[in-house]
Amino acid sequence: MNYKQMVEEFQCPGCVSGGNTKCGQYKPNDDPLCGGCLNHVLGTQIGLGNPVALGLPKGFCKSAVNWDTTPPERRFKMNIRLWLQGTHPGWNHLNVPVWVLEQRDGFLFVRTFCPRVDTSYVDVIEGGQRSMIPQAIDVSTFIDEIY
Repeated sequence: MNYKQMVEEFQCPGCVSGGNTKCGQYKPNDDPLCGGCLNHVLGTQIGLGNPVALGLPKGFCKSAVNWDTTPPERRFKMNIRLWLQGTHPGWNHLNVPVWVLEQRDGFLFVRTFCPRVDTSYVDVIEGGQRSMIPQAIDVSTFIDEIY
């Protein structure tokens, strides 16, 4: 799989710009290590004010809250990083893998938190395995509790 195919699989579903990279808004991530679309915007909501990324599984599809608004609202953009086979983030004490889910044809989903800069990412890793990050919490053990 290549980055464009991963964008169409995990970011394009439900995006306000359209269902594939031919939408006219596709802008590849300029990071040489990972891929993604920089113009991706969540275009699907569950109820009012609850945007979701349709291409991602439960536990990884909801965006953060913007506490600067009154009342606080969910953000319509997410930090989603796509990693090809054999690549992944450099996890450590500054980039902490918190939740992990091994699913869907050999893809690993990881919620990574960067406490130093108060930022989180959803990492989608092609060919990733749960055993890569044993310190992360396995979401499959409580996925039915997530709404």
